[in-house]
Amino acid sequence: MLGVFFAVMVAAAAVTVSPAGAGGQAGYGCPVGFDLGGLTQEQGLALPRIQAGLAAGVFDVAGLTAGFNKVEHNGDGVVCVKDVGALNGGQAIWAFTYNIVDDNASVPSG
Repeated sequence: MLGVFFAVMVAAAAVTVSPAGAGGQAGYGCPVGFDLGGLTQEQGLALPRIQAGLAAGVFDVAGLTAGFNKVEHNGDGVVCVKDVGALNGGQAIWAFTYNIVDDNASVPSG
């Protein structure tokens, strides 16, 4: 079940993105609809659905960390988060999940 969480969460993001920088970074931020905005892994682990999933044994921190690292491509430590549990009636695995995509923020060099 460790991979189920992020398999569900990793979905194609909308092509249109907001010009606001996520995580204080310049460049594009989170796609429209990612209502929780850009979060770090620590912030993501504190989300209520994640906490409930951990308590229920649906997944563990190691699996969540692996999924975060797989999605977070640009190295700024931030992903965009969307609450999809409410959209799916909070049933089955959806009760514990969020959709995540990389925030597409440009990372300053040097």
